Amino acid sequence: MIPTRTRATAAAVAALSLVLAACGSRVDHDTVVRSVGGGGQVATGAAGADTTVGADGSADATSGEAASGDAASGSGAGTGGSSSGGSASGSGGKTTKGGGGPIVIGSVGTTSGPGGVAFAQGPRALQAWAATVNAQGGINGRKVQVIVMDDGADASKGRSQMQELVEQRKVVAIVASFTTTQTMNAWKSYVEKKKVPVVGGDCSTTAWTASPMLFSECPGTNSALDGLAQVGAKYGKGKKLGALFCTDSEACTHVQDRFFGSGKAAERYGLDPVYNAKISVTQPDFTAECIQARNAGVELMLVTGDPNTVNRVASSCSRQNFTPQFLQPGATVDGATASKPGLKDVLAVTPAFPFTGSAAAGFGQFNSAWNKYGGGKAPGPAAAQGWASAKVFEKAARGAGEISRAGLIKELTTFRGQRFDGLTVPLTYVAGKGTTDTKCAFGMRGSGGKWTAMSGGKAFCW
Repeated sequence: MIPTRTRATAAAVAALSLVLAACGSRVDHDTVVRSVGGGGQVATGAAGADTTVGADGSADATSGEAASGDAASGSGAGTGGSSSGGSASGSGGKTTKGGGGPIVIGSVGTTSGPGGVAFAQGPRALQAWAATVNAQGGINGRKVQVIVMDDGADASKGRSQMQELVEQRKVVAIVASFTTTQTMNAWKSYVEKKKVPVVGGDCSTTAWTASPMLFSECPGTNSALDGLAQVGAKYGKGKKLGALFCTDSEACTHVQDRFFGSGKAAERYGLDPVYNAKISVTQPDFTAECIQARNAGVELMLVTGDPNTVNRVASSCSRQNFTPQFLQPGATVDGATASKPGLKDVLAVTPAFPFTGSAAAGFGQFNSAWNKYGGGKAPGPAAAQGWASAKVFEKAARGAGEISRAGLIKELTTFRGQRFDGLTVPLTYVAGKGTTDTKCAFGMRGSGGKWTAMSGGKAFCW
């Protein structure tokens, strides 16, 4: 059994990786990595297994455990070996335009355990996208095969899985990689050496804007946090800011420094930082912190942690008749947050498009696909980021002369200010450098117990 402290730290690292992109209970793994078929079939991977979306949208487990159901046709072998069905061949994962087998892509991330609370919906959105694209004939006449691998927030396991995807499965790209900073650091130099493009994911670390092989669908870490401060200053019901920062991850310390320390984001954008304290994501009650914040005159409250931690803080404060407005990074909330006690007027900033209520041209397809393949749960920030990652890959694949690692990288580095029908901030990728930071983000607010998208879901820039 994993010690409570270890599990708490893993949860915090996972949740707060997303906090930096915008920042426990166990998620049912079968629900997380269930693949969806173009014909509506659903395959359920065995607990702890990885899954493959086949050329027809079907799935198999890929950790040596068989998937249940009848959706195995067209998918890769479920034994941990190379995918069948005409997968990409050669060290570059090359597939030619307009013919041949499926386009094989992989996704390494944390889809089980406490970390799955923050990341679960990212790879699911990627799978929903694959099913949607395949139902429409694929990309340039080729079906897409997605292999999702669960690293369990284990850096060495993630490195091994990345190597398997690249060297055995011959993937042309890694897409929607939702994992911890530590795990990304374990395989970043490997994908740089092998020249494998990693397209989108949790946007957790500054590496996303400092590596030629990482192509983020988000603004940079500090830009997203600056956007959060601006939303609070402009739309908050007061200027006096309080914050609770977890002790379980260095990511929390970074957010604290950005707002209350050397970054001075709160003061630079018109907020008055009057209170902050340390907490743990395993802490059951926050009465003492709520009373201290109330005595300090806090009007806006920022909490770094997973959505369950935010819910517990709001509940503790409500019991003390203290009802500040909450100002949250996107990954600290989910689809139900705005309906929780004390959070009905919550403000949030997301690094990709608002997961509900957007008027963006590209939102309708996401909404339709999620309603069909999302498993019946309201989407959250990770779902939007997973879908945006997939759309970035799709555009590169459709434009590449040949769908290979080199061809995808060449096409990606032609993107200049791409917004993908309003689903992303303006994205620019430069050869040899990767993602260019952009000072834009998206705003959301709770209204009447539901989420609404600010400005119709348009990004705001500064």
